[in-house]
Amino acid sequence: MRVLFNVSPGLDHLYPALGLAWAFRTAGHDVAVATAGVSVDAAARAGLTVRDVAPDADFSTVFPKKGTPEERVRMMRERGAEITRSQRTPEIILEKFGLINDMMADGTLEFARAWRPDLIVYSRLQGTALLAARDLGVPAVENGFSFLREGDLPSRMLPHLAPTFERLGVPVELPFVQPVYFAPQKLMRGEGEGWSMRSMPFQGGGVLPDWLAAPKERARIVVTLGTIVPGVAGSGGLRSVLDASAGLDVELILALGDNVDLAPLGALPENVRPVGWTPLSALMPTLDGVVHHGGCGTMLAAAQAGVPQLAMPYGADNWINASIIESEGIGFDRQPEQVDGSVLRALVEDGPVRKNAAALAEELAVEPGPDHMVPRLVELAGKGR
Repeated sequence: MRVLFNVSPGLDHLYPALGLAWAFRTAGHDVAVATAGVSVDAAARAGLTVRDVAPDADFSTVFPKKGTPEERVRMMRERGAEITRSQRTPEIILEKFGLINDMMADGTLEFARAWRPDLIVYSRLQGTALLAARDLGVPAVENGFSFLREGDLPSRMLPHLAPTFERLGVPVELPFVQPVYFAPQKLMRGEGEGWSMRSMPFQGGGVLPDWLAAPKERARIVVTLGTIVPGVAGSGGLRSVLDASAGLDVELILALGDNVDLAPLGALPENVRPVGWTPLSALMPTLDGVVHHGGCGTMLAAAQAGVPQLAMPYGADNWINASIIESEGIGFDRQPEQVDGSVLRALVEDGPVRKNAAALAEELAVEPGPDHMVPRLVELAGKGR
């Protein structure tokens, strides 16, 4: 069977799909990825066949970087508040992804018609998959990468995709869509029906540095803001976390990527180790705590590893994810100015938070993984044809 993964141009869209992609490959199926932007090289580095469907597209025109960091953070927070309140993707996001989809539509449809997949798996805002699946008459599988169930999301996307469907001569109708969620139903929010599958956290490969390959000498906490927030908000908001670690026998790993300016943080305490891009999967087995922005990928990776968490929401669905951390008792939901030594201490000590985190990790470990999802999707593809 041939399975096409149609993914938006962003690592936060690609990485959640790679566990399922490799499950299909190891089960003997042919897999290709149709994407663009930074996702092209990342998918190739993950060992998959990739088609760049929009090599000349400038996606920064859709999401231009405007204003000061403070203004960008305010806009991010306002949008996050709207998502938290409505538990739905805002129309402005659907509108912008409608533009991104139009940029990728010609290349996606051309490749899909040539490659003839039996099934198309897509990151949840990638409407070109709906276009190609409708044209080919095959099912589309929405690969979830958030804790929001939005059963009406494809139908809400369709009006924003209609001009592209019409331009390419495809009926403005939805194909059959099967949502797949990457967490148990008990952790999901919103409304909608779908199949649940255990996530396989992936953040790329890497060579372990000496300090990470050696036994740690004290409790270790990683501080990360994911792939989007550092470029929007910068690093200055983390100063309170650094100050809160003073007097604690902990090592803080500052993992903000390769191109983040740390100057706004001032002098770094001796217990802080700044590192470049480091896959979370390499860090997790060594960690006693995680401080992050509330991103769903980081939150779930820590939950599966049984690592207590401190979420400092910035935008998007971050507050929803942080509320799950609080409700499950696996960590804390705080803003940077609310972080002090007692919060960091609670992450690393043997207390109720660590006990709850370990219990949830055991619960998540027995959820069916991508290897169990593949036969169901193969059956779905057979019925779809």
